[in-house]
This record gives sequence, C-alpha cells and structure tokens, in this order.
Amino acid sequence: MSQGTQNDNPEIPYIDYTRLLTCILYEGGGSQVLEMLHEKGINECYLYSVRGNPIGRASLAGNLPEIPKTEIVHATVSADQADYIYEMLYHEAGLNQPAKGFIYVNRLTRSTRITLPEATHGKS
Repeated sequence: MSQGTQNDNPEIPYIDYTRLLTCILYEGGGSQVLEMLHEKGINECYLYSVRGNPIGRASLAGNLPEIPKTEIVHATVSADQADYIYEMLYHEAGLNQPAKGFIYVNRLTRSTRITLPEATHGKS
C-alpha cells in the first residue's frame, strides 16, 4: 500500500491546547520582545507597528494625532508555557511599568503545526 500525501486526506489535524499572547507596546521595543521569545525557544511570533493615540493619551499638537512607536507582538505558545511566558514578558519587557503597554492571552480553538520539508541543498 502506498503512503498517502496530505493532499490525499483533506482533513488537516489541529491542535487545541495553544494560546496566543499579545503584547501592546506603547514605546516600541517589539524587536527586543521577539529576541526574548527566541531565546526561550518561541519562534511562532510576529510583530507589526500601528499608528494612533495610545489609550488615555491626548494629542500633543492641536487636532493632529501623535504618532507613537506603538508595536504589537503576537506569539503562539502551548498552554503549559503560557503562564511562564506571560510572566517573563510582563517583567522583562517592562509591562509592569505604567503607560508602557499591556499583555493578554487568548485561547486558540484551532491551530495547526506547519512541517517544513527537509532541506535539499545542492541535491537533485
């Protein structure tokens, strides 16, 4: 019997014990958070910058919005890592300081693991 491929079986297995950690950083620093996560072995994360006024801050110039360095970092972790990674980011990213930002956790109902093919450098 031949071994089937993922295309032969349209049902994709999913994982239901993952969490999404989200950090909102009002003063920037998202790349440092990515480095902290990488050092802990967490590589399923991404970063982006946003514009606008952080919550509770008024514009400094007339009716023009200020353009802060607000960045958002998302990281997917297993449920058993979520509390540890949350605590680490809360303290090491300075989120325990006023007006630095905040962090929260959501339960992911479905996520899938991506398996990359083996590298075939120079092989034909």
